[in-house]
Amino acid sequence: MQNVVCTFNLGVETVSLRALANRTPFVEYNPKKFAAATARIIDPRTTALCFASGNMVCTGAKNEQLARLAARKYVYVLQCCGFDVAFHNFRIQNLVASTDVGGLLMLDEMATAYGACCSYEPDMFPGLVLRITEPKVVYLCFRSGKIVITGARNRGMISSSFERVYNDILKKFIDESTAASNSAQYRHECSARTIDRYERST
Repeated sequence: MQNVVCTFNLGVETVSLRALANRTPFVEYNPKKFAAATARIIDPRTTALCFASGNMVCTGAKNEQLARLAARKYVYVLQCCGFDVAFHNFRIQNLVASTDVGGLLMLDEMATAYGACCSYEPDMFPGLVLRITEPKVVYLCFRSGKIVITGARNRGMISSSFERVYNDILKKFIDESTAASNSAQYRHECSARTIDRYERST
């Protein structure tokens, strides 16, 4: 697990973000740049966005328990600074996990085979974006074999989808024919193969 994004509410109708920034040393607010105030704590090391509606978004925790602890700490510190707030409606919104398939991935071939649910634009982003509809999660697949899974709301969504995606898709595209682990080198090889196929067909 790399990151947990959660939301919670301070139990008030409105929050003065300017007062929040003036009275608390760990809060920054610049309305010209962003509509929310930014708060940070060190333990657990997280960042939270506080909106005038009283809604807060916390990111950076490494697991669900630390996310809840961080959310409660934000509320507690605000209470200590004199704000009449409370801890309400805590929810996990997004889990970000990472893994490794143990080999290089043939992203170009995967994009060709699963074009309906894949997006691969190596000139813009080095990874292939694979969207799973059930459960609704997104896989970022990199040439190195590293996988980033995002969009899940619980660990069950990650584990169940990864077992299926690995066995049905990823395992078939582990590259054993070349050692080109560098993304740029791999793109060059793919382009050379495409040109060669085109020249042979003409």
